[in-house]
Amino acid sequence: MTRSHEPLIRLARFKVEELQKQMAELDRSKGALISQIERLEASVPEEQAVATQSRDGYLAYGSYAQAVIKRKENIRSSLDEVEVQADALRDRLGDAFQELKKFEVLEERRLAHIERALRAAEQDELDEIAQIRHRRPN
Repeated sequence: MTRSHEPLIRLARFKVEELQKQMAELDRSKGALISQIERLEASVPEEQAVATQSRDGYLAYGSYAQAVIKRKENIRSSLDEVEVQADALRDRLGDAFQELKKFEVLEERRLAHIERALRAAEQDELDEIAQIRHRRPN
């Protein structure tokens, strides 16, 4: 009789869960970066309105706008890095799912084989009982 694949299944399932946690963390990071960009973009009209109210504000707005543009570029760069990491992690997660599925299929086959063997043994036993009864005089 072959050995159970349960330890391999547990290990593969743990690996899948860990990779899923990492993916969720990357998704949270991506969401935070997108929120930062949205906040920066939302602040621009407010600053434009303030800048039009005074000459000093108007002069300072140019520096502010350049800083916002640079910050958005930096955030988008970070967002690109997160996407690269997420793509690589998706590949690893796909491989881990395939490995888990492979072990689960092997275990299903092993259990089905055991079930067939038990049914065959039971049938052999019933056949033997039937033969014994058939040979006995009534």
